[in-house]
Amino acid sequence: MILVLITHASYISIDPPTQAEISASFGDSFCRGLCESLSKVCVNAFVLISGWYGIHGGWHKFLQLLFQVIFVSISVYFVMRMLGLTNTMTFGEWIGLILAKHRGYWFVRAYIVLYVFAPVLNAFVENVGKKQMQIFLLFFYSVQLVYGFYNYGDWYAGGYSPLSFMGLYVLAHYIRTFPDNFTQLDKATDLLIYLTLSVVLTLCSLSLTFLYDKGGTILFLYSSPLVILSSVYFFLFFTKLSFRSSLVNWISVSSFTVYLIHTSPFIFHPYYIDVIKQWFDVEPRGQFLLYTSGLIIVFFVVSVLFDKIRIIVWNCMLKFFVEVFNK
Repeated sequence: MILVLITHASYISIDPPTQAEISASFGDSFCRGLCESLSKVCVNAFVLISGWYGIHGGWHKFLQLLFQVIFVSISVYFVMRMLGLTNTMTFGEWIGLILAKHRGYWFVRAYIVLYVFAPVLNAFVENVGKKQMQIFLLFFYSVQLVYGFYNYGDWYAGGYSPLSFMGLYVLAHYIRTFPDNFTQLDKATDLLIYLTLSVVLTLCSLSLTFLYDKGGTILFLYSSPLVILSSVYFFLFFTKLSFRSSLVNWISVSSFTVYLIHTSPFIFHPYYIDVIKQWFDVEPRGQFLLYTSGLIIVFFVVSVLFDKIRIIVWNCMLKFFVEVFNK
């Protein structure tokens, strides 16, 4: 989730380097590109986690996910409305908010579809052998390379879709169930590969932009082979860490709310994207980095703390309905 905040503070808030900017200051352009490369693994890594452990929550977990989305969306609106920072919504806007139809919540919609298909995917991955799964993944990523990356369209959306999520879900299960040599490297090697791929991705993107004055950003699609490979090794690094921390668990259970709050339609552009863009345009680079880092920390901490309210409300509702059902 920290990487999500960073990637939204990178090429989403600040335009990618142009041909002229690369010529004038390659170092600045490289740093901006590397920041995007390092953080772009965020969404794929989140889905890989789901595939690694599997989605087995049933209706209870599904309803909890929906409640989290609706509770945060509505709560953010009322807070912003009380502060006078947004306008009254129409009925249609209310429906769009509840159904997570606004652009910023694309991940919510895609993940809900993944959740619905999870029992089917689980039945597949749990009942096929290594060879069958290898064939599936080979064909899936070959098709994705053609239709989801090289010639991506609205229906595939360059990896911003449930189709991409399903492929990553199966890939994560394969890595865990049938470990190969490329997944059994030590964690230092995994980290080195991730960093190396990030540098390669940056250099390739800048080269495309410099040579053709366009096309560099396509390499940063979630369906980009380099992004997927980088995401896998970033993920593998963490699978080889071993520690226990109640603080990490306390934070992680609320991490999804970080996404829900900062991409809210009442916050995302006016109080995140536009603010960072303004700092980038007017502040020296050192101050820009300091201000943006502070904003990221504030959004993360406030979101995690706010989610604790959501957890209390959900537990109270659950307890109430259980008591009513028992009666």
